[in-house]
This record gives sequence, structure tokens and C-alpha cells, in this order.
Amino acid sequence: MRRGTLTLLLFIILLAAGASYVVFWPNADASGKPWHGVNNPFTFSYGLDLQGGIQVLLIPKPGQNVPITQEAIQNTANVLASRIDGLGLKEPTIRPLTTDNQLGIEVDLPHFNGNEQETVNNLLKSGVLEFWVTGSTPLQVGQPFDPTQYTQDNPGNKPAFTGPDLDPKSLNVSQQPSTNVYQINFAMKTAKAADFGTFTSNHIGQYMIITLDRTVITSATIQQAITGAGDITGGFTQSQAQEIVNTLKYGALPIALQKDSENVVSATLGSDTISKSLLAGIIGISIVALFMLFYYRLPGLLADVALALYTVLTLAIFKLIGATLTLAGIAGLVLSIGMAVDANVLIFERVKEELRAGRVLSSAIDAGWKRAWPSIRDSNISTMITCAVLYYFGTNFGATMITGFATTLVLGVLVSMFTAIVVTRTFLNLLVPTGVINHPALFGLPAGSIAKDKASLASRNATA
Repeated sequence: MRRGTLTLLLFIILLAAGASYVVFWPNADASGKPWHGVNNPFTFSYGLDLQGGIQVLLIPKPGQNVPITQEAIQNTANVLASRIDGLGLKEPTIRPLTTDNQLGIEVDLPHFNGNEQETVNNLLKSGVLEFWVTGSTPLQVGQPFDPTQYTQDNPGNKPAFTGPDLDPKSLNVSQQPSTNVYQINFAMKTAKAADFGTFTSNHIGQYMIITLDRTVITSATIQQAITGAGDITGGFTQSQAQEIVNTLKYGALPIALQKDSENVVSATLGSDTISKSLLAGIIGISIVALFMLFYYRLPGLLADVALALYTVLTLAIFKLIGATLTLAGIAGLVLSIGMAVDANVLIFERVKEELRAGRVLSSAIDAGWKRAWPSIRDSNISTMITCAVLYYFGTNFGATMITGFATTLVLGVLVSMFTAIVVTRTFLNLLVPTGVINHPALFGLPAGSIAKDKASLASRNATA
């Protein structure tokens, strides 16, 4: 047996067990308690077309000293889209529109996390972060901040630093080791880091107030000069901290917004669409599995096992990353199932060619893999390039259905390459030393097609 085969087999088993836990482990038993005391926190999220959601119309606040133009509305819509989902996986629909000569933005949110109202409230935040000093006066988190009351500490009623001074790459959520309190980590951009260090050094012992849209989110005493990373604490929950991070990462809104109307949207395709899609997926997998089994025999059976692992692993990834499944996304998943065996087809045909040429089985498997790899590589790369183009247009032109299709398809292609190149090959290499697959009929070949050893290979070549 080849070195590393058992290691790969153990890795595949552990991977299959972990993926099965994510996909199949029940969230609770009949009493509503965690099943066998173990809770599975992962759930599938469905898009607006499959389970409905809410539709909100946002309009510019009156009295702004900002020109309300189509370009400004479009830029604001782009910032909102980034705040909702930087990865484009929650399938919101955000589109500028004009109603009764009023420019606005319509936002459709699926029921992806159960707290859509909190998400809407965060969308309305302008996202203006400011750093102030209040001397020896602490302030309560959540109270409004009036800079005119602290003019002596903030010349010109201007903040010392603002959100654009932060390095977006440094923003993330963590927990304090001792208290497990959620905090927002930050660092200043390189050009502002030295200024921030000087600022904190000059105000040691005084209160530094951080406000978001002139509401206090942190009030803390400056203990020492901060020349590197800092943190913001304000009694946040994890979701609240993450919302603030998203707000800060993608910048303040070019236009301040207010909610004009809100409506509940029902599923556009009906709840039975999910079950029908699952049935279509099962039928598709079954047909592909039967074809591989009857045409390629034992290698086909091993490919079917790898296909089952592919399906479970792909669904587990969707749960882990929180991808929202729309009908288009499910279509991309079903399509990728059929494509998941194309690499196996190429490999098995090459292996059969090598066997017909008189190679011993282990050598034929190696040669078949090497000959098939360029075709597998090129076909999958071309598919991923197509997915990248679809994702770009879907993200930049508001066609989130295309984004979901491209996302699920590219994930399926990547996982299918892993299962074909690693899983199926490991299974074959595991069986080669046992001799149980040396019978030609197991490859759909006539008797005597598989050379047993080097001697028989030499005899066959001499006869030819």
C-alpha cells in the first residue's frame, strides 16, 4: 500500500463525519432539548423567493446639506449592500427607485436570521464614527452626545479622529479573555497611527468618548498612549458588534436615510418549491450514480461513494458559511452534482485506455490520472471563470439571483475536484494491493485485459 493512503483515508473519514454532523445532526429531540445533549447550531438559510421576508422603502432625510442625485442614491445603495452582506451570500435585493418624484432605495430582506428589524435599524445609521475627549466627565453608553458641551476639550467642536481614519482591515470582533465581553478591535491607518499615539499620550487620565452617529458607544479612561491596536467596548452582543464592524468597514452613508414604509413579503415561489427542488436533486443524483455504476462497474461504485461525500460536504459548507439558498442557488447545486463526476469519467476512460495498452493496474491508475488532469484542470478553471463573471455582474447590477447561482456552482466545482482527485483515487489505491479489483469485468473490460505483473506485461508486448 502506498505511503499516505491510510492517512488520506483517515482524513476522508473524519471529514465525512464532520460534514454529516453539520448536515444531519438534529437540532433538538422531541422535547426541544439538544439531541443527546449536543446542539447543532448550523441551519440552512433560504432566500426571499423560498420563504419570504420584509420589504423596506428608505428615503433621504429632509434638511440635508447634500445634493440628492441618482448617483448619490446609487452610491448609498452600494454601501447598504456591503453592510448587509460583504460576501453577497444572504441574497438581499437592493435597488434605487423613484416614486412620486421621490428618490429612494427599496430593500428586500429574507428571513435569514430572525432579527430583520435590527438589521433595518442598522441600515438607517449614517455610520459616522467620531473620537472625542470629555476631560474628567464619563458618559453613559447609549446617550446622545452634544459636542458643544465639551468645546474646551474639543476645539471647534470637531472630533479628534473619525471613521475614515481607521484601517478597515483591522476591524473585527473578539472577546475579552477574562470576561468574555465582546469588543471591536481597531487600529488607525498608517498615516494616522502616530497622531493617535500623540493624542492619547496627551490625554492620559481623561475620558475618551467614541460615538456612532453622535450616540455614545464607548466611554473609557485613557490609561496610556495607544500606538498600536485598540478596542471598543460597549456592552455589545456579538451580532451588534458585527453590525458596527460592517458599518465601519464600508463607510458612512453618502445620504442619511429614514424609513418610509415596510411590508411583509410572502415567498414568491411557494413553500413546496423546496421539497420539489430536493426531489429533483435526489433524482439527479440517483441517475448519475446508476450510470456510473453500470458503465464503470467498481470504479463507478467508488465514484458514487465519493459523490455522496461530495453532496454532504457541499451542503455542510453552505451551512457553515451561512449561504442563503434560492431556487437559482439550488439549481446551481443540482447542476454541479452532474458536473461532479465529469472528472471521474475522464480519469476512468484514461485508466481503461492504459489497461488496454497492457499496463498493470497500479501503473494504469497513475498514468490515467496524469493524462486526465490537464482536461480536468482546464474545464474546471473555465467554469470558475464563468462563475466569476456571473458573480461580478450579479453583485454590481443587483441581480442577486445570478450571484447565488454563481456562488453555489463555484463551490460545487471546487468540492467536486477534491472528491474526484483525492477521494476516488484514495479508494482505488486502497484496493489495488488487495488484488480484488484485478478482474477485468470490474472495469467493463474483456477477460485478460489487466496485466498481473511485469512478466505478463512483457509477454503481452512480445506477442503484439
